[in-house]
Amino acid sequence: MPPRPPPQPSTLTILCSAAALVAVWLSLGIDQLARGGAGTAVGVPIRSIVVSSSSLFIPTVVQGPSGGLGAGAYAFMVLAGPVGILVAAGALQAIANVLWSRGWLRGFALVWFVVALLWVPTAFAAGALVHGGGPIHELYGRLGAPLAGRWSALALAVVLLAGTARLASIQAVQVGRSWMRADAREFRRRLVRVTAGWPGIAAILALALGAGWAPTPWVVIYLTMVMMSLQISTL
Repeated sequence: MPPRPPPQPSTLTILCSAAALVAVWLSLGIDQLARGGAGTAVGVPIRSIVVSSSSLFIPTVVQGPSGGLGAGAYAFMVLAGPVGILVAAGALQAIANVLWSRGWLRGFALVWFVVALLWVPTAFAAGALVHGGGPIHELYGRLGAPLAGRWSALALAVVLLAGTARLASIQAVQVGRSWMRADAREFRRRLVRVTAGWPGIAAILALALGAGWAPTPWVVIYLTMVMMSLQISTL
């Protein structure tokens, strides 16, 4: 049987962007479950797990009161979600690469890994906003929303974005070469746009607008930064 022709870039962009939305849905569920587990460990037990159509069937963990928690324990509970997302996405990416899985699984593993990588700097960037959302914003709200902390979160978001963009571009090139074989720099940058850039933008839009992490003007600026970081980091 002759090998299948590689997918067209436009088709691949649509498929990867759709996979990014699925990855966001999975990540939000993992975030809630990890937070519930961490909260139980520090004395904030899980009261129930709710899955309703009004929240797009994303599991929502209802926990007990957390007013008595110290700053360290509360941070551990809130940040357990992003760590759990990175662990789950990284594990799937490693398994898919080691086992040389089917193309669709390797593609989804790559997109979810990119989403998990961008999740962390996006959370810090959203935490720097007065009207933002997400785990870092929630943590700063618990600490009294100090202005100095918000500027630190923004600076850390820029540093993390540079590092995660480099790692995401490396993974995108490695996986994408199995679909479209070439090695010119412009090809690699186009490949990163298709398999990481546009899916990452779809994921951030879902978080910013769908999950309420950030207002629209911030989203436009941040999405530009994400795409530029991915392109610059692709050597």
